[in-house]
Amino acid sequence: MRAAPQARWLAELPAVALSCAALLSNTATMALAGELRDPTRPPAHAAAGARAEPTLVLSAVYSGANGHRCAIVDGEIVHDGSAVGPFRIEAVLADGVRYRHAGRVLELHLPRGLDMIKKPTAQPARPTSGVKP
Repeated sequence: MRAAPQARWLAELPAVALSCAALLSNTATMALAGELRDPTRPPAHAAAGARAEPTLVLSAVYSGANGHRCAIVDGEIVHDGSAVGPFRIEAVLADGVRYRHAGRVLELHLPRGLDMIKKPTAQPARPTSGVKP
């Protein structure tokens, strides 16, 4: 009875030896690699070369009765000549702003087809006095 378990162990010995060799090989490779790398992380050269270009967010443009305009850019009220970070506002237009950045003159406009000022659809309701006419 005792010979059967020893024979099975001897038969499995090459597979066990192969598994141990693979484990030692992986451990040696990881030790030589030093730091583990996240496979979902972009390559280092892509991250170093890709700089995010600063952008502006235009929220609204207001026109006064005297024709003077102002806009809300990045949450700040701006006029002609205002600065927002590295951007210089050259002019507030009827539907956007003209600005200068890195030696270039660019324009940013509000989306077309959106009414920025809500207009009432009907006459405002009159308060009731509780007395029927």
